[in-house]
Amino acid sequence: MTDLSIRPPKAASPAGAMPFSRLLLYCAMLIFVPVLLALSQGLTINNLFALLVSVLSIGGLAAMLLQFALAGRIPRFTRWAGIDNAMRLHRKTGEILALFFLLHPFLLVLPRFFVAPQLALSDLWTTFTATETATGFYAMSIMVVLVLASIFRDRLPMSYEAWRVSHGLGFAVVMILATDHAITNGRHGVYNNWFDAMWVILCALAVASILDAYLLRPWRLKKRPFKVVSVNQASDRDRILTIEKDGDFDFDFKAGQFLWINTSGHVGNRTDHPFSIASTPQNMPRLSFVIRNLGDYTSGLDKLEPGQTVYLDGPHGDFTLDAAKGNSIVLIAGGAGIGPILGLLRQLNANKDPRSIHLYYGSRTEKDVVAWDEIEQIIATMENFKATKILEITNEEEAVAEKGYINQALLSRTLDKDQINDASFYVCGPPVMLEAVVHDIKKLGVPSSRVIFEHLTF
Repeated sequence: MTDLSIRPPKAASPAGAMPFSRLLLYCAMLIFVPVLLALSQGLTINNLFALLVSVLSIGGLAAMLLQFALAGRIPRFTRWAGIDNAMRLHRKTGEILALFFLLHPFLLVLPRFFVAPQLALSDLWTTFTATETATGFYAMSIMVVLVLASIFRDRLPMSYEAWRVSHGLGFAVVMILATDHAITNGRHGVYNNWFDAMWVILCALAVASILDAYLLRPWRLKKRPFKVVSVNQASDRDRILTIEKDGDFDFDFKAGQFLWINTSGHVGNRTDHPFSIASTPQNMPRLSFVIRNLGDYTSGLDKLEPGQTVYLDGPHGDFTLDAAKGNSIVLIAGGAGIGPILGLLRQLNANKDPRSIHLYYGSRTEKDVVAWDEIEQIIATMENFKATKILEITNEEEAVAEKGYINQALLSRTLDKDQINDASFYVCGPPVMLEAVVHDIKKLGVPSSRVIFEHLTF
């Protein structure tokens, strides 16, 4: 994993997770539970528009609460939903909620513009300035700022670490303010105190998830420290970070998963970044990662010293061999995406997997290629394994490599129909490459259930 931006492909689900549409359906059902509870109270609704605003307000607050579960790295939840799916839904829901929070006061007074337009602007001003609605105004303002900061994060003079802290703590404040606004201005709690109690309890759980992330989780991670073994140059733009357990504790993972790595030396420091594991469980107590130099954090890895303490949150993700179906496996890596793909290949080699395996490794130049010597050794010892190197820029000395990009034409030319019809396709790479390759795989007639991809960002 690296810190990139990505728009996920439309036609597949990440890793071994449930389809995104199913997660969306389940979350919509959860959001409508408080809506249905509110409607069941039999309060008088003056008109259809008032009903719509009431439903949107209650559903919006419920969706806001659900955001904490989607982004909370809760192991059981992310295994069930898929962490890529959860974060994708978290981002999209956040944008929609910010828009609704911004429009909420205008929707409340909108009928005035038709019934009594001379009073509409004064009512709107009162909505923004009245003491009893102040918490709602503050929640709306803070949320809009936080969401805009997330959307334009790469353009702001703000470090990733500062953004993460402000994002988590800021939304905890928004949740508290929004809950207070709901129970002091909403009508349902006036008639049934249990309705207000429900919001307070759910808000407490949401804030507790933030406290867990900032206080309890660091305490748990401190019990299983790792230390740096080495940082070695793997290509012109990539390094291999190797760490090992610094103590006697259990640590289990599967090849292809990823971890959030905190290299600050302070377990409570919110500077962890996600990186995919390039090694296998057989390599424990050591772990290795292929890390491309893409920013301030990754460029500073050279400063890590052997013996320096690091902390790991995870493992996370479902980009594992458990999702493989059929008698063939196609591994496709682009650039920095070689990390988890290399982990899967090493695991297949360690297992002496009898299935037909084909690796496609795309890179800009030969100087950016990682671990090709090891890949060639696996070719020599594993009869059922083939590898194709694809370079955007080549010369005559690199004639062994394909020139261009990983696309439908290349795949259909180098894979027979039986492989295409039977293989599980694992894809990891930069945003544009990932979307294009998944699209081309679909054009070959491969169903979504056999296309497994890994995002390089959250």
